[in-house]
Amino acid sequence: MKTRPNVLLILTDQHRRDTLGCYGAPQCQTPHIDGLAQRGIRFDNAYPLISPCAPSRASLYTGRYGHITGVDTNGGKLDQSLPNLATELPQAGYQLGYAGKWHVDNDRPPSECGFRCKRDFPGYGYPVTNANMPGVKTGPKEDSLISRNYVDYLQEQGLEPPALLEAFYGKGNPGLLDRELAGLHAGGIDHNFEAMVAAETIEQLEQFAERDESFFMWTNFWGPHSPCIVPEPYYSMYDPRSIPEDPSFCDDLKRRPYAQTLVSRYWGIDPDNWEDWQEIVARYWGYVTMIDDLVGRMLGALDRLGLVDDTIVILSTDHGDNMGAHKLFEKGPFFDDECFRIPMIAAHPDCSRPGGTTDEFVYLQDLFSSLLEVAGLEGEAQPDTQSILPLLKGREESTGRDSVYCQFNAQIQAHRSRMVRTHTHKFVFSQADIGELYDLVEDPHELDNLFGLPEHRGTQEELMALMQTHMERVGDPMRGPFMQVRHIY
Repeated sequence: MKTRPNVLLILTDQHRRDTLGCYGAPQCQTPHIDGLAQRGIRFDNAYPLISPCAPSRASLYTGRYGHITGVDTNGGKLDQSLPNLATELPQAGYQLGYAGKWHVDNDRPPSECGFRCKRDFPGYGYPVTNANMPGVKTGPKEDSLISRNYVDYLQEQGLEPPALLEAFYGKGNPGLLDRELAGLHAGGIDHNFEAMVAAETIEQLEQFAERDESFFMWTNFWGPHSPCIVPEPYYSMYDPRSIPEDPSFCDDLKRRPYAQTLVSRYWGIDPDNWEDWQEIVARYWGYVTMIDDLVGRMLGALDRLGLVDDTIVILSTDHGDNMGAHKLFEKGPFFDDECFRIPMIAAHPDCSRPGGTTDEFVYLQDLFSSLLEVAGLEGEAQPDTQSILPLLKGREESTGRDSVYCQFNAQIQAHRSRMVRTHTHKFVFSQADIGELYDLVEDPHELDNLFGLPEHRGTQEELMALMQTHMERVGDPMRGPFMQVRHIY
């Protein structure tokens, strides 16, 4: 292996971890990602510092929390003075490659940050969208504008833009009647924009191999984030009626922050009709399997190019997706494990325990410090994250963490909230709303909110003290609002 191994970082978007076979999925098929886990280490307690998408990605890019990066919501502006992967890794001779979704900074696309990329997608950059984003429209319709980059890709492949053949829409919110939640598009997998991401990744891997360059290749899929618009065979791969009801779908949300009830109504999905959810979940699973097949293409390219023994491959996501858990869709003002406990898999050429797992608490954003260590760079110690390179190599070492601390500020509506999670309990502070306290041993599906109950006040006090410690450690501006009400919360 090279002294400085290459890195292929594959990031999906809004990916619920129990859709992967290696994380226990009984139906959803992910053989290529499962194979990657067999080559490396599966992390069973990985979390993002912050959600949703852009804040999580900006934090991965810099290793810092959202209140430091400037991107604490999806509309934030990245502080360009912070050290980041694109400023640091080239100092060790790494060439930078990028493909797919960006959503790190609305002002500068990846090509302006030092990455080689065939096509820029600034901001969220969804490649198939109406310019003003009133709703996603796939296919050559009069009311849709298809990204020029995506059209260029299709023309290079000799393909036509795929028409939308079927779609599932929410029914209860007039503001979302033209926003597909799931759908079928014509053509095959190569018509899909995710195939473009894989193709551009492979093209860059070939260029790196030809030049014998050390590289950091960052590949970003848009999916399985909704809209789950996929071709056959993925659209019909999973029978909706075979999908069992989520164990927490029975939650009436009455003992949870009211913001969650609003989100449950927002998407126009009948919160009491699991059959409606089954239609969406089936396409979400199909999307996951399609991405898995594309991951297989990229892993095959590494093998064909003779790069496997010199390349660390990491697969993770920015955050999860409730996808019906607690009657909630996507992400939002909720810290359920379906949304915050994310998949993370690392296959290091020097892995000492192929197929192993670790239960240590880690953050997605620990990868920032880890990659600097891989490159042999000694940056300043990060107050928010740490290198987990020994764990990436399969060593059974401790991170020294007995809890994680995660942030959320806005999605659909402003709702600043914070979570502290130990191996046994979870506490959530929601500004101007009811808190949440769960015993994760007795109540793994988080259905029984113990917040405010006198018999659990001692546990709540312990977790609030732990939250205060985290807030002070990272300089969280929410410390003030929290401390004002802590003793009466």
